Amino acid sequence: MEQASRWQLFNTSWTTHRISPLHHGKDFETLLNNEAALKTYATRLRDQLTGDVLAGFQSTINTAENDTFSKSGSLQECRWEFFAAGPSRQRGVYPKASFPGILVTLEYENATYKAALLADTDSTTQPRKGVTALPLLLTKFPIALRQTFITFMYSNFDTYCSTLGLSSRFLCDALENFVSVVPGSEVEDVIKELQLTLSFSSSITPALRNINVGIPRASLVSFLDQDAGNSKGKAVQGKARIPLVENITSYLETHLAMKLDLDGSQHNTVARQHVRLSKVACAAFVISSDGRLKLIVDAKRAGENADEDGDRGDQDISSLRANERLLRAVIRKSFAGEQVTT
Repeated sequence: MEQASRWQLFNTSWTTHRISPLHHGKDFETLLNNEAALKTYATRLRDQLTGDVLAGFQSTINTAENDTFSKSGSLQECRWEFFAAGPSRQRGVYPKASFPGILVTLEYENATYKAALLADTDSTTQPRKGVTALPLLLTKFPIALRQTFITFMYSNFDTYCSTLGLSSRFLCDALENFVSVVPGSEVEDVIKELQLTLSFSSSITPALRNINVGIPRASLVSFLDQDAGNSKGKAVQGKARIPLVENITSYLETHLAMKLDLDGSQHNTVARQHVRLSKVACAAFVISSDGRLKLIVDAKRAGENADEDGDRGDQDISSLRANERLLRAVIRKSFAGEQVTT
């Protein structure tokens, strides 16, 4: 049975989607761990991509998309694989996380595209026979190919797919949760320079849509200080919260006279309505409100053979663990929306 490596999820710029449960009972009772099912759907998708369906669709797309297909060449292989669960931890090495799911790989002559359907280990992946819940769909496709794939999923699984928008509050929580996983001594080396993009409502700033706020590596630790900006370190689910976003907000209010409520903690409805955090980017990950996601990990250094004595590669292991927590939060968001606290 073919299995995909979890490293396929990292170092790729994904577009995130929410997808409803897959209904496959008319073909197979189970989908995960069913090699026959995956081979069947891989063959169907290959037939659709190499047949007249895509050719007819291509005539309606723009020139740029046609150029993308012409440069990709012909389809060489279409694979559907399960994600492999990893073994237990060895000394100094973080264990492989298990995200139940499927990796779809399309290999063309000159390009490789892929999609991943994922569930969290704590969520129900098969509520009943003939139905499998894999709520998060990640795609790395040109626009036309993505639309064709989504149409294929609808036709074969009677599922609905939509782009997964991520709120300002979710981005704030994701950033602080990521930092909370990384040991304090490694934060600077893992995050390096932090870039935040603030977006404004056109009703108040017609000529100004975005402002990029850069936090240099040397200043990052000071924003994590509980005493910076007179932060009181609010609690989240009974645990002390890292006041990173609160301290950044306080700094912007003091030095730029910008009173913000990015994470909703100030209960300032007007500020939340007109100013939001739309993108977080650093050396370890990129995530944005329009559903863009990239998790950055050095697979060789963070892998099981990275270091035998466990003294090197700790930063990469911390980054891996934090990124897996971030990915799990996105999966839960796709499953339950804003009602889930990350």
